[in-house]
Amino acid sequence: MKPKKLINIVAIVLMVGFAYAAINIAPVLSDEENTYLGGLVWTNFLDEGLAAAQEQHKPVLVYFWAVWCQYCELFETETLHDSKVNAALKNDFILVAVDLDENREVASRFGVSYPPHELFLDEYGNIITRIPGYVDADTFYSVVSDVSSNYNSNSNSNSNSNTNLNSNSTDNGDDQVEEAVI
Repeated sequence: MKPKKLINIVAIVLMVGFAYAAINIAPVLSDEENTYLGGLVWTNFLDEGLAAAQEQHKPVLVYFWAVWCQYCELFETETLHDSKVNAALKNDFILVAVDLDENREVASRFGVSYPPHELFLDEYGNIITRIPGYVDADTFYSVVSDVSSNYNSNSNSNSNSNTNLNSNSTDNGDDQVEEAVI
């Protein structure tokens, strides 16, 4: 066999080997049922998440993301991997991940047009609060613990309540406070 042919055959075998390895070594971000981000398992279906939330009486965190989103990667590697954040999410929330490239219907339902976007819902699907964009672990943990403690205290006093627990919105950065009518 001529050396040129042998070099070409070896090159082709190496390219096929690298392609095979790249496909099989790449991390699985999601399958048909779940998404695996930030060391957490997220359901892909909002309806299933809400059903689990009603059964377990927990709030829902809906995370809108995309593979191409650099801030999503930063949020997943830095914020979600923080030990306090990760533990709080595992224990106190039902997690739903919505890939904006795959599920525009849920995104448009909640007015989400860009990732990352974190949406906190009560067990009935009402918006508690939202975080548009990337936030660091300390900021996110503060919101997570506020939602969890307010949700638990309100759900204990109003176990069948179907109301919005928090009127504050971070969409425009302005705090809105409801005035009590006496």
